[in-house]
Amino acid sequence: MKTIKLIIFVFIAVALNSCEGKLDLTNPNKPTGATFWKTEADFKQTMASCYTPLKNWNGGYYGTRGLMTRISRADDIEFRNDIADIYSMHRFTNDPNNSVAHNIFYQFYNAIYRANSILQEIEGKDFPEDFIKKTRGEALFIRGMYYFQLAKEFGDVPLRLEASQDPVTFQLAKSSQADVYAQAAKDFIESANLLPVSNDKGKPTKGTSYAYLGKLYVYTEKWQDAKNTLEPLTKAPYTYKLVDDFTWNFDEEHENNAESIFEILYEPVGGSDQWDNGETANSAQSTTIAVEYAAGAVGGWFEAKPTQKMMDIFLQEKAANGEYDYRALTSVAWNYPGCMYYMKPIQEVLSGDDLNSYWILKYQNSKTREQEVETIPSYINERAMRFADVILLLAECELNLNNTAQAISYIDQIRTRGGNLLPYSGKTDAASVKNELVHQRAIEFFKEGERFYDLRRWGLLEQELKSQDPIRFASFQKRHYYLPIPAKEIQTNLLCTQNSDW
Repeated sequence: MKTIKLIIFVFIAVALNSCEGKLDLTNPNKPTGATFWKTEADFKQTMASCYTPLKNWNGGYYGTRGLMTRISRADDIEFRNDIADIYSMHRFTNDPNNSVAHNIFYQFYNAIYRANSILQEIEGKDFPEDFIKKTRGEALFIRGMYYFQLAKEFGDVPLRLEASQDPVTFQLAKSSQADVYAQAAKDFIESANLLPVSNDKGKPTKGTSYAYLGKLYVYTEKWQDAKNTLEPLTKAPYTYKLVDDFTWNFDEEHENNAESIFEILYEPVGGSDQWDNGETANSAQSTTIAVEYAAGAVGGWFEAKPTQKMMDIFLQEKAANGEYDYRALTSVAWNYPGCMYYMKPIQEVLSGDDLNSYWILKYQNSKTREQEVETIPSYINERAMRFADVILLLAECELNLNNTAQAISYIDQIRTRGGNLLPYSGKTDAASVKNELVHQRAIEFFKEGERFYDLRRWGLLEQELKSQDPIRFASFQKRHYYLPIPAKEIQTNLLCTQNSDW
């Protein structure tokens, strides 16, 4: 049973004193900067509002369009031309006016402003020390996470570390990606020192901060720092482990399990409007992600499917029992004997071209429903950080530190989970083990929004895109490594310049 939380956005109005009319009265029921920030409840409400920008359907990084942004630019999933802004990203024809990229950019800064407000207002408050520590730790983690994602998506961006409504502060030049990453790392380190080892569901912990910090170090190729940060997560006092059944990471029944390091909560609370911004009384705290990818025969919108290249990766190696890799069977549905799709044999559900296609199963309700329709919301939490990521990031660290045997031992933890694959038996030179690492990350994190960024940082993006679809690749340019700064930001923040090549 999920913990039911109604996430409420509290708009903090800034009271402006006017001497022009004595009949101007202040509404005593409207929170202002002078009346808010008085109680622990005020801070808890504002903290809750920091998570809704992650879930907003049209810009939240783990919401419907945010997920599409993260998975549309790699080589493992192909999109149809139903959603113009996503399709343009997928085909590398997007520009600075893309509304989804615009929304992601401003959702990030929306949450950063809220986190900055909390960090400023908590100073000097006469609250219990434990409350202040957890509040500061959580706000620092949130700010660090958003800046990590901002730099990962947009490269150089403005670095705003104060919550200000002064128009003078709106004009701000970009900081380098390296400086933004450095600020995120600083926030993760400080938050790790303040947060507890265990916390409420949906809240970051000490381990969450270290997991993101270690991943940031991998992105910046600080291999020893990454290893020193991530390796302790495999030992006490941390209790993370790979769950035996891979599917437990993508269903509603097994949320917040031992493999989960950070989850984005979707819950049956709030209103009924799934297309709202997530912050009004009528906003649903559910997700449309599942209905987006299901076949039309089961009520879905069939927006995207696995590519043939990805299926070749999935089916390259058989499991220890001679069957297909369990991750392939549970990530994708296709026409093979015994395949179930929405509680029925797939041959009974689909026909014609649909039966000969591949269908995404991750984060779908295929095992529990016969239909995936908008009127029956999905509440499957998005696992933003899994222990499997920590394990494979450690494998990458060891490989780059010339500890090939240790890298293989980490890779084997992923291969042999639940008795799936046999241990790695290929060549043990660094290049061969790197190829195996690339292969396992492709399978393990299919549809989880890792592939594009992995290929980019490994220097393999052009090569793999071209091999997947030469026609699509013809539109790709180096500028597509990152999203452009939204046109609105360039127009209103006159000190902000566009990313190079855009």
